[in-house]
Amino acid sequence: MTRLAFFLLCCGLVFAQTKPVALTGAHIIPIAGPEIDRATLVIQNGKILAVGPAAAVAIPKDAERIDASGKVIMPGLVDSHSHIAAGGGADSSAPLQPDVRILDSINVRDSRIKKARAGGLTTVNIMPGSGHLLSGQTLYVKLRDAKTVDD
Repeated sequence: MTRLAFFLLCCGLVFAQTKPVALTGAHIIPIAGPEIDRATLVIQNGKILAVGPAAAVAIPKDAERIDASGKVIMPGLVDSHSHIAAGGGADSSAPLQPDVRILDSINVRDSRIKKARAGGLTTVNIMPGSGHLLSGQTLYVKLRDAKTVDD
């Protein structure tokens, strides 16, 4: 199973389950602290209940167990400067364009969204342009499959 497929499986488990899920045997790279080899991660209702070395994490009796040996689990990445999914706007006709809103031109079907997700990005700040003194309003977006901006 590729890392992307494993990541997507984990995302589906996180948002779709009510009983605990324990991912065991994985190499975990936490937000803070040292990396943990052969670790266990327990999640329920989209929340991390426990993470740590296998011997230190108590797995609930009713948890679904998934062997993640040989896999790497890490937090999703946030890109604070992105132009993916951006359509028009900020056309360089003036050095100041505060009236430009990227929300008005996001293309949620842009193929670069899928590529960014495959690379581990979960959230991006989409900007209308970089070559201006003031390029307008940006927007932080969670990268999900979508057909409309509201999705």
